[in-house]
Amino acid sequence: MVDSDQTAPGGDEPAAPAAHETASGRAGRATAWLVWRGGSQAASIGMLVLFCAFVASLLAVYAWRHSVLACGLLLGALGMLLLLVLNSSRQRGLVLVRDKTDELQHQAFHDALTGLPNRVLVIDRATQMLGRAQRIRAPAAALFIDLDDFRQINDRFGHAAGDELLQTIAARLQAVVRGGDTVGRLAGDEFVALVEPGSFEIAPELVAERILEVLRQPITLRTPSHRTVVVTASMGVATAQGLSAEALMREAHVALHEAKQSGRDRYVLFRSAMEATLQARLLLQTDLREALARDELFLLYQPTIDLQTQHVVGVEALIRWRHPARGVIAPDTFIPLAEETGLIVPIGRWVLAEACKQAAVWHDESHSVQVSVNVSARQLDHKNLLEDVQGALADSDLEPSALTLEITETALMRDADSTARQLKKLKALGVQIAIDDFGTGYSSLAYLSQFPVDVLKIDRTFVTRLSDSADSRALAHTLIQLGKTLGLETLAEGIEEHAQLEILKHEQCDLGQGYLFARPVVPEEIQGYLRPVFAPEAHGSSLTAATYRSA
Repeated sequence: MVDSDQTAPGGDEPAAPAAHETASGRAGRATAWLVWRGGSQAASIGMLVLFCAFVASLLAVYAWRHSVLACGLLLGALGMLLLLVLNSSRQRGLVLVRDKTDELQHQAFHDALTGLPNRVLVIDRATQMLGRAQRIRAPAAALFIDLDDFRQINDRFGHAAGDELLQTIAARLQAVVRGGDTVGRLAGDEFVALVEPGSFEIAPELVAERILEVLRQPITLRTPSHRTVVVTASMGVATAQGLSAEALMREAHVALHEAKQSGRDRYVLFRSAMEATLQARLLLQTDLREALARDELFLLYQPTIDLQTQHVVGVEALIRWRHPARGVIAPDTFIPLAEETGLIVPIGRWVLAEACKQAAVWHDESHSVQVSVNVSARQLDHKNLLEDVQGALADSDLEPSALTLEITETALMRDADSTARQLKKLKALGVQIAIDDFGTGYSSLAYLSQFPVDVLKIDRTFVTRLSDSADSRALAHTLIQLGKTLGLETLAEGIEEHAQLEILKHEQCDLGQGYLFARPVVPEEIQGYLRPVFAPEAHGSSLTAATYRSA
């Protein structure tokens, strides 16, 4: 059977190599094409030779019957003509082979989208660079660059917009480095810059700073509809003289992981201690992939208090991981890892289902409490979030109004228009929406009024210093009044002192959470909190001690 991709529509000539094929694929296709061209030229020359042989035969007969000299001259002329044709065809064939060889060589060592050196050429140049560094006893550097949240560009605007963004990033990187340095694209949204030895009039750290600054500049994408986006990058920097190219790149990549974990939009210099940290992280990542299947994840619940009535009106579901070797692991340790790897989507789906089931149990026991579940930025972007929420409500038979989805202010503002559309779909299900960590992000009032939000959760950083900072008290006052102006409930996180509670009550904050009331507890202990948390003293309404239980 003949592969239809190997021939032209007419079935005779092989298709020329396509730009999007791999280097090996293009080489095979080009070889077939060259063979066909060579065969075509050979066939043409063969026909010419046969024609000349026929003419020579006629001339031989004529020579036998007429003038031998005249026919010999004609035959010689035909021979010269044949030699010229053969030589011309040979020259054209050599030029064709040389041009196609150069083209294939470029395709084999350069990225088709950006034109930058690919991984193979980058490693080769890094090897040469380190050789020069060793000879002149000067350090060389590799800067491993990875765009932050590039996947969201593809998801929201399409792959054409993503390709355009990568081309723009490639051009900016080339404009930053010196002429003798190398910028390459390794894969996807990963780039590398090789800083040659002797180019350190400025330190690699300053080169990294300059790259980060340039990449932060807004980019207007022609596709779609001239949208302007802002991207950031994380970067790992490694310097060396005697390492191999692979070792240098590995160290830069290890430093990149550290930059990602440190908050992104930054660079980190490689340190030897990072190797052990990365290995431990990779091991934890492997364990996390199995945690759901092994039933190692579980939920605790922290009560939410109505500050005026002092009743428990809701709980927040908080995930924990009971690791078989390390014991109980706090979410601060594994949730960022889950976000980075995408495991947060199935984990978040499980949390939704479990929290709704537990809330339904409490409702069946006549405890009408609201259950709050955190939704990550990656879940918010995922196409199945709406179906996940619908499924959790349907399977548990929980009323949608009893479920609150908490989304951080930062996650909301990454793409406010898209987020507003997603929130409206969720709100249409009947659930409640809360903005978590409010006051720490950059939301504008214009966008905030567009979001179908029910609750503002004031971040604990504004609560911690309420009793000893006039500025903190003024900020808390402003946030609470903003919520009231927008018709939203306000909830203060991290209440740990009676003085903080009194100030928040005076400011008419609606709800509160914190260790002053209760730590996160297992579901069986929540029933003990489903009553007023404070008991008034006999002589009035002042508050006594909190009903405190430890997890």
